[in-house]
Amino acid sequence: MTTINSEQFGEICNGVWRDRAAVVRGRGLLSGEAALVRAVYWRLRKAGVKPTNKAENDSSGQTMFTYRLIGDCMLELNARPHFDWAPFLKELVERYQNEVARSC
Repeated sequence: MTTINSEQFGEICNGVWRDRAAVVRGRGLLSGEAALVRAVYWRLRKAGVKPTNKAENDSSGQTMFTYRLIGDCMLELNARPHFDWAPFLKELVERYQNEVARSC
């Protein structure tokens, strides 16, 4: 089982931020925020962090809540040492919302 620490998770969030234009452009029907959280999820997967079967089989659709829930499950099992990942995602989403507000 692959583990991840807060520094590595921060690097994943920063990478999503750097790639935000492409991430948001390819969001489909998702909000920009949900698209960013989805990108974090897929980068966690690429890094080898696996969700539980229950989280991966959630049938509620691709919403920001679902990706946060799955991310929580993945990090609960794989974060070493355990860390509070919510501030990282909060900052990522706030940065996006601020950027959108400035561009309007």
